[in-house]
Order: sequence, then C-alpha cells, then structure tokens
Amino acid sequence: PITDLGFSPDGRSLFTSSLDGTIRVWDIPTNTCIDWLKFQTPPTALSLSPTGEFLATTHKGKLGISLWSDRSFYQTVHVDGANPPTVPAPIAEDGYESDDEQKQTGVAQVSKASDLDKKEDENESKVVSPFEDGLITLSGLPPAHWKNLFHLELVKERNKPKEPPKKPPTAPFFLQFRSGESMSNDLPVEEKTEKNEKQDASAADEEEWDAAWSDEDDNDDSKAALRSDDTGKKRSKDLVDQESDDSGALVPVEKGLLVTQPKRKKIVHHRSHLAALLAECEHKTGSPRFQAVTDHVASLGPSGIDVALSTLCNGMHDLEEGLPLLRLTSLWLLEACQSRERYEAINAYLHRFLHIHSNVIAGIDDSTKKDTASPPSPELLEEEKNEQNQQHEQRLELLETIEKLSEVQRAASDTLRSKMQNSLCLLRHFSRMV
Repeated sequence: PITDLGFSPDGRSLFTSSLDGTIRVWDIPTNTCIDWLKFQTPPTALSLSPTGEFLATTHKGKLGISLWSDRSFYQTVHVDGANPPTVPAPIAEDGYESDDEQKQTGVAQVSKASDLDKKEDENESKVVSPFEDGLITLSGLPPAHWKNLFHLELVKERNKPKEPPKKPPTAPFFLQFRSGESMSNDLPVEEKTEKNEKQDASAADEEEWDAAWSDEDDNDDSKAALRSDDTGKKRSKDLVDQESDDSGALVPVEKGLLVTQPKRKKIVHHRSHLAALLAECEHKTGSPRFQAVTDHVASLGPSGIDVALSTLCNGMHDLEEGLPLLRLTSLWLLEACQSRERYEAINAYLHRFLHIHSNVIAGIDDSTKKDTASPPSPELLEEEKNEQNQQHEQRLELLETIEKLSEVQRAASDTLRSKMQNSLCLLRHFSRMV
C-alpha cells in the first residue's frame, strides 16, 4: 500500500512511497516510471521543496528526517521514458548497516556513480544542433548553471556571516600532558651531533667574514685597486666598444655611432581568460567568431560567470581598458542571440551582463550625448583628438550593438511565446475533445 504521494512544483513528476520500502518517481506526460529507490526501512511520508530540488522523507522506526537532492539540478539527466527501471536502486541509510555492508554498498555506489558520470560527460560533450537555421534550441546544461544567475544577490546575502569572526582562545598556562612524550628538554644523541655541527659551521663562516672585513690589509687592497684601474683604462683604449643584444651575444659598435637594438615584444596581460578569448576572437573571420567564448562560459559555474563578467569593466573611471571589452562582449551576445542556440543560457548571460554593467552603459549614453552637443576644443593635440575620436566611435558602436541586441532578443522571445501559446491552445482543445 502507498503511504504518501506528492507532485513536483512544475506538475510533471509524481513521487509515491509504499510500505515495501520503495519510492517511485513517475513522469506524468509519458506515464512511465523514471526512478525507483529501495530503502531498508519503509518510508512513511515524503515532501518536496518549493523548487523541487530536495526531497524530505521519514522512515519507520527512525526519528530523523532524511533529505535527498535531485541530480537533475546539477547534472544533465535525459528522461524520455523509453527505458524504465526494472530493478530498484538500493539506497544506504545511516545507522542501519554494519561496517562490512557499508563498505560493500559504498564501493558499489562509487563504481556505479563513476559509470554514470562517464555517460553524462559523453552526453554533455554533444552540443545540441538545430535541424534548420533559425530554430530555437536549448543548451542541455543543468538548470543550476543558468537559473542561479538570476538569484546571485540572494545567494550572496544568505552566505554572509551572521557574526564577526571571533578570536580563538589563548592556550592555557599549563599544557596538557600526553602519554608517550618526554617532559624533559633532553635531545637525542643524533640531534645533538647535528646541532653541534651546525654551530661549528656557523662559527667558521663568521671567522671568514671577520677576516674579509678587517682593516689590516687596507693599503694592499688600495694598491691592487689602482693597478686594476690602470690596466682597465689601457684595455679600453685598445679594444673596440661592445654591447650586448637581447640574445646575450656581444655586438661591436663603432665610435661616434649609436646602434639601436630591436625592442622586445610587449607582454599583454589580460584581466581574465574571458577577456583574452574576446580579444582573440575579434580578429577571426567566419560566421561563428565567438564560439570559443560561448564554450568557455558554458564550462563555468554561476559564481565563475559572475566574476568573469564583473572584471570586464570596473566603472566609468575604467573606460580606457573596459570599453573595448564591453563592446566585444556585446558583439558576442548579439551573435549568440542571432544564432538562437542555447537560448536559455544565453539569455541568462545577457541578464547578468546588463545587471552588472547597466550603470556604465547608461553613463556612456549620457556622455556621448554631451560630446556630440559640445564641439571639441581646438587646444588639444592631434594625438589627443585621435584618441577621443576613437573612444567616441567605440562608444557609439557599443550603444548601437546594445540596441540591435534588444531587437534580436525581443524578436526571439516573441516567436517562442507565440509558439508556446499556440501549442497550449491546441493541447487544451484536444483535452476537451476527449
């Protein structure tokens, strides 16, 4: 007999618990069992969290509440109902197994989890490609990858410490005695010999330094220094001046002439790996220029995506280096939205990008309007004028890209909304016919 049942928040899954010690998960659209769990003690009640991420169960003869996490929120789990489970998966419970049984079940679960991870990695490596150009496709990534981007502020607020860190208490005056350790400070014979050898070596070094810094042979040292200066002057007159290049080889230089050596290439240090990929993909040719950027961001977690997008520009005072990165990021998001691939993940990236840099983009819009209204001062040099014109062009390009991005995103969302509304109307009509 069934002891309890519950629906998932989206209404797609049904969880049932029975006295035979099992919990079954049913997929309502396909009317099939997609998961089958076996416990040693029969579950008496179950309850799902509002997000469907956790399942709480109570068991017969057990006082505590067991909490289980859904793997589909962190990994890609394909549910099609084609291969329903035929054997229940055993679940180990704390306090009901001996040590040998726990070891055996632990090894079996680890081997099974490793096999599942390998299969999931193979499935995740396959990127979903549309059948035709222009179709909207999903990324197939776990929901936690892109859903948590909308609630990062709430997560940060919850993770803040409630109390300031406390200073650890000082050690007591009388330390606790431990068995097997000697209370005396006597060292073993081997440590004593090593200590004496180190002291002798340090004493010998001190004597050498004292001899080197003594004032007894000052006269002899001054005479030797004068002789070395005279010989150096004679050699400098006879030899040709030489200089060393970057490779370390000596190059002869004629008197009265200056030979310029080739300058070394400057090493460019990017702010993050995302900034390096954006700069690298800018000079590529072809339709998917920023495909490497999309793949890299898809491999990061929510906090990693937030850090990568936040380091692009630190405010209006950082436009000299941050403005080109903002322009490249907007071009990447525009290309990704136009392709309509990985729709939900790209929209989450776009939401996070605008949430972080909305004030900077608004400030750039206001400054460009002021610059266009006021003519440039004639006192500026040509180099300064060129820099201002280049920065002004980058600002205009950024604003134009943001406008195009808004239009493309709105067109894709309207198309998806109309298709979903049409499908819901057809389902409601067919359900009423039955």
